[in-house]
Amino acid sequence: MKSFIRNGVIALLAFYLTIDSGYSQIQWTSEQKAVWKTETAISDAFVKGDQQAANSYYDESYQGWPYRSPIPVPKANMESATAYYATEGGKYLFWDAVPIVIWVKGDFAYTDYYYRSAFKDKDGKVTNEHGRWLDVLMKKDGKWLLVGDHGGAEHDPATK
Repeated sequence: MKSFIRNGVIALLAFYLTIDSGYSQIQWTSEQKAVWKTETAISDAFVKGDQQAANSYYDESYQGWPYRSPIPVPKANMESATAYYATEGGKYLFWDAVPIVIWVKGDFAYTDYYYRSAFKDKDGKVTNEHGRWLDVLMKKDGKWLLVGDHGGAEHDPATK
């Protein structure tokens, strides 16, 4: 049984490394790069704890649907939740995202990406996480804004 689990972990790791290196070779267009630049600006702001900067990339019409929520949540609820989590203390030690798909058509775009992160809470406990998101963006006054998303952390089958 232990060898079965070990082999499964090795296979998943090899699969992830293959995806990571394969998708890093994609040649994105300038439009796709502009969309991904917005995505990284949002995550960089959250990692730095700058909620105001991160929230500036969310359109007023935003509706997000994290896996942990039974229904989509509007921008005001998302801002309240992130403000609450910020008061709890802690910080990201690591955040990395790999774009899988960046689709752009005129003033609309979506991105599918895989992420991994490490977060250290105020008590020093480190939580590693990985998952995927699909983000929908709209260009408004020359700036890409998030209008919707769906995704979140994936849980290990053994912990379900």
